[in-house]
Amino acid sequence: MDIIQSALNFSFSLIANRYYKNFNRDTKKAAEVNKSVLMEILEMNTESEYGRLHNFKDIKDLKDYKGNVPITSYSDYENFIERIAKGESNILTCEEVEYFGLSSGTTGKQKYIPVTARSRKINNGYMNFLNQGLLHNSIPAAKKGGRGMFLMNMVKPSIVTEGGIPAGAGTSEGIKAMKGILPYIWTSPIEVLEIPEQQIANYLHLLFALKEKNLSYIASPFPSNIVQVFGAMEENWRELIKDIAEGTISEQLRLDPKIKITLEKKIKPNPKRAEELKKEFANGMAGICRRIWPNMHYASCVAGGSFSIYINKLRYFIGELPVFSSVYGATEAPIGMAVKPNDTTYVVVPGSVYFEFIPLSEQDSENPIALNLDELKMGESYEVIITNYSGFYRYRLGDVIKVVNYYNESPVIEFLYRKGQLLNIAAEKTQEAAVQHAVMTAVKKWGTELVDYTVIQDLSSTVGYYKFYVEVNNPEALINDIEKNRVILEKALGEANPRYLAGLEANRIASLKLQVVKCGTFENVRKELLKKGASINQVKIPRVINDKKLILLLDQNTEILEGLI
Repeated sequence: MDIIQSALNFSFSLIANRYYKNFNRDTKKAAEVNKSVLMEILEMNTESEYGRLHNFKDIKDLKDYKGNVPITSYSDYENFIERIAKGESNILTCEEVEYFGLSSGTTGKQKYIPVTARSRKINNGYMNFLNQGLLHNSIPAAKKGGRGMFLMNMVKPSIVTEGGIPAGAGTSEGIKAMKGILPYIWTSPIEVLEIPEQQIANYLHLLFALKEKNLSYIASPFPSNIVQVFGAMEENWRELIKDIAEGTISEQLRLDPKIKITLEKKIKPNPKRAEELKKEFANGMAGICRRIWPNMHYASCVAGGSFSIYINKLRYFIGELPVFSSVYGATEAPIGMAVKPNDTTYVVVPGSVYFEFIPLSEQDSENPIALNLDELKMGESYEVIITNYSGFYRYRLGDVIKVVNYYNESPVIEFLYRKGQLLNIAAEKTQEAAVQHAVMTAVKKWGTELVDYTVIQDLSSTVGYYKFYVEVNNPEALINDIEKNRVILEKALGEANPRYLAGLEANRIASLKLQVVKCGTFENVRKELLKKGASINQVKIPRVINDKKLILLLDQNTEILEGLI
């Protein structure tokens, strides 16, 4: 296996380096490359139904394209997608649809996103090889390769459309194309990746990672998943070291007997490693990561936006280990790539899709102006529009970004919020970043540890207000002086968004409410999101909730102290 692993690492490095060089070349002529992407997409799909409908054959330049093709949203594609799902072809693209990537459904109902062979190849190339090339450039130790613990789920899609097209989480479907090489780059056997029960999967991820002292990295789409796994380690370390010492899998796991037999064949008793782990666990969990895996190079997860609330807890376990925020993307397409660790900005990838950007002042216009890649201004914020290789044309992604720098000629962007995650009762337009800043500021003054939070707009009264649901590690401390703590949060929100403060003072917005929920509530929210169809890889807590079932769950789990309403 070592020879194969070395050969794979060498091959990966060569391909990753080529992608890195091409990325640097493309970003030096970003607008030109991006235009060529559009023209290739149009040429490929001229004879599709959508291409004929919008006269792709007559489009010679960007002006023609914007004149012929309207700006769209998902609802514009639903009828087309329904026909594709039933087996019709040559609708949005001339290329066949391989599968439908399912969006997470966090901010609304799930979307079926078509994926073709061409779009899959492009996405995998950027998300795997370019990601590695940028990683190697910024963290040279990562070039050594080695196996890592990748917290990924590859549960087979439960949905197959009438036309025989599978539908599943976009991330996991893409990973399946790499199935043959996974044992050489990840510690978890394929059987673990296919287990739908998250608690069981987490235990097994840990078991196979802990027995390997030379683990190189930990990776997951989101930091919350990594924090969750370290929490499972903290809770189950005694059982884990027993399994490692004896070469067994705990009887406490409700595991399919056939899968258990298969997995136990991959574990050999290792009392020496178990003793090493026992000594480190006895010294506590702070900085445990590099104590049990001394050759760990980095952790990879999306660390910006609303996910930054988990970073302090993650740092408790991993210490100063570099965190590489890797890829900013969606089921529809990769948008940007991180170029350095411990940074949450991304370079727009000009060769992935054709990009347009709507200035925020134009968002609500009937025919908004859409700017090209080379027309953006530093410090300005925009809504992202994409035209991709799988049949979405001038498609409003719903993400709002801010241009913070340039990498060669390509914008460096910061993700701000999803359109559905904006709070707006009286034209105050409170962004996700402002809400997060307020919560984190308040938490410091509360002197407690934040587990998670979300907020709703309550419009049931004459004057609407925000209601915050907060889970902390010691709820009593917060509840005992709830009004004081509520005021701290409200003041922090007013400082983060002066328009909110103005709305309060003018009585256009009522005072916010602070509800402290029971420990474990947000884990139940995650489970509810899974029931709605999101994959384990995609589940993230929405910072603004509109779903009545989720709001009811939160209300039912609000802590009530005697004498306090």
